[in-house]
Amino acid sequence: MLVPERQPRPFGHESTAIATERVLWVGAAIAALVLVIIVVLYQVVQRDMIPRIARLAAKAAALPPAPRLQAHPRSDLVTSQQQEEVLLSGYAWIDSSHRIARIPIERAMAIYAAEQAQKNPAAAATGPAATVQERLQ
Repeated sequence: MLVPERQPRPFGHESTAIATERVLWVGAAIAALVLVIIVVLYQVVQRDMIPRIARLAAKAAALPPAPRLQAHPRSDLVTSQQQEEVLLSGYAWIDSSHRIARIPIERAMAIYAAEQAQKNPAAAATGPAATVQERLQ
C-alpha cells in the first residue's frame, strides 16, 4: 500500500491525501458482508419460513372456544335492523314525565323543514334550486 509522503501539517490541519486503496478494501469488505447476509436470509426464508407459513395456511380454521356469542350473525343483523326501524318509525315517550317524545324520522324532517321555511319565507317560496342560483349571482 502506497502512502504519500507526509508533509508537515500547518497549524494542526490534516493532510489532503486519501488512502484510496484502503477505502476500496473496506468498501469491498462491506459489500461482501452485505452479500453474505442477503444469501443467508434468502436461505432461511426458503428453507424454514415459507414451509412453516404454508403449513399454517393449510390448517383448517378451528372454531374459537365456547361460548361463541353470535351463533347466527345474519339473523342477528336482520333483527337489529328491524329494531332500529321500529325506533325510527314509531312514536314513544322517552321520559316518564311525558316531556320528551320520540317521533318518526320523516315527521321530524317535515317539522324541521316547516320551521326553516317560517324563518326564511323567500327561500321556501322559490325552492332550494333558486336559492343556489341566487347565491351564485
